[in-house]
Amino acid sequence: MATFTRVRLHPTFWLLVIISVWTGHFLEIITLCILVFIHELGHVVAAWSYGWRIQSIELLPIGGVAKTDEWGTVPAKEEIIVALAGPFHHIWMVLFSLLAYHFGWWSENWTMYFIQGNLFIALFNLVPIYPLDGGRVLQALLSYVLPYRLCITITYWVSIIFSIGLMGWGFFSSFPLFTISLFLLMTNIKNLRSYHLQYLRFLLHRHHNGIVHDVPIRNIRLQYPIQTARIIHRWYKECYHVFELTDNKGNSLGFIPEEKLLEKYFEDGKIRNIRDLVG
Repeated sequence: MATFTRVRLHPTFWLLVIISVWTGHFLEIITLCILVFIHELGHVVAAWSYGWRIQSIELLPIGGVAKTDEWGTVPAKEEIIVALAGPFHHIWMVLFSLLAYHFGWWSENWTMYFIQGNLFIALFNLVPIYPLDGGRVLQALLSYVLPYRLCITITYWVSIIFSIGLMGWGFFSSFPLFTISLFLLMTNIKNLRSYHLQYLRFLLHRHHNGIVHDVPIRNIRLQYPIQTARIIHRWYKECYHVFELTDNKGNSLGFIPEEKLLEKYFEDGKIRNIRDLVG
């Protein structure tokens, strides 16, 4: 059920306001902030439709963020739709600006500025850099075909590479773009260092809630004996797992549903005596 979402202004946002007043571009900057806010509302509306819990919308000098705990724990399809809902809102805003120009409400210069602002925000957010919308879509798409731990790692490395590329572009063309890219680079370096925490959070949610939507069953063969890490790192986000335990000759020793493995892992911190879990 939808609940009231707080709107927060980051302390550094006021610095942007002061600079815009000082340079005489207050109306232009505030317009971009409003576009960012509507962009985030697109995410919020889509997230509410799936029952996500939105904590707040925070406006930053480099954009905005709708804070929620659902990323990484809900179906990939929901993540893709919620991520794309933000850029989608810029379509109707561009159409509205053309309508306003057609009826003479807006000047040609203001209409062009409004359209360019919408296109920049939409296209920039679709760049595959986490936590931009494009980065979230990339991670969700990868989760259909790769183990989720690997999806997280690939997403952050791709984000780092694209951030460096944008920094180079911004260095020669736009200081704001350079600054935003630097922020995204530092964010993804930090995320890469703690990616195991995101994966552990995913496993914990899976352990407590299981699969809440229809997914294919993936049969994974494990040769006994096997290390805990080689088992626990093979989880797919969009699959239900049945692990087949075999001996060193390939003979089947039995099957283990994912619930038993997760329960054992979070109970002991390791998966000891895996043969005892065979059903």
